[in-house]
Amino acid sequence: MQRFSEIVCLWLFLVALCSPLNADWRQFRGPGGQGTSDEKNLPVEWSSQDNIVWKKKMPGAGASSPVVLGKRIFITCYSGYGLDPKEPGKMDDLRRHLVCIERGDGSVLWAKEFEPNLPEHKYSGEGAYQGYAGNTPIVEEGRLYVFFGKSGVFCFDLDGKQIWHASVGKKNQRLGLWRFTYHI
Repeated sequence: MQRFSEIVCLWLFLVALCSPLNADWRQFRGPGGQGTSDEKNLPVEWSSQDNIVWKKKMPGAGASSPVVLGKRIFITCYSGYGLDPKEPGKMDDLRRHLVCIERGDGSVLWAKEFEPNLPEHKYSGEGAYQGYAGNTPIVEEGRLYVFFGKSGVFCFDLDGKQIWHASVGKKNQRLGLWRFTYHI
């Protein structure tokens, strides 16, 4: 599972990096939510060495898509629990992460770590497929919005300062923030 998450994360970074710096990708599936780009001459093949601008080790696994605004990439991931389906570990060790990366060289501009409201959904079934960082962040009007299940919705400025946090209740959330993406 962790290897799959690393491959997906690398692929998503490649998609984000291939576009020119003026092309923003602020939500899941990009502008208009259609998953298409008007950019031309993008690479259609790559390997561990070919068409790679940079690689970055993340604090953990994740299934969310990165979002891009200018020279910044924002992505979520998780660590400490649920990285191996055979031995998920202790739920108390689960941490969620929000990372802001410089698009040109892959350096970390800032990172946040969150302790979740426990208990979270067990690492099995659909939860094992997406883990604990499956919801894509959203950038809108200079703010970054992140959904972390029953831990709630967080709003940050683009420099990582938390503006607000809203609870979404104590039940486990299965569908995530993707529906919110299309109603901003």
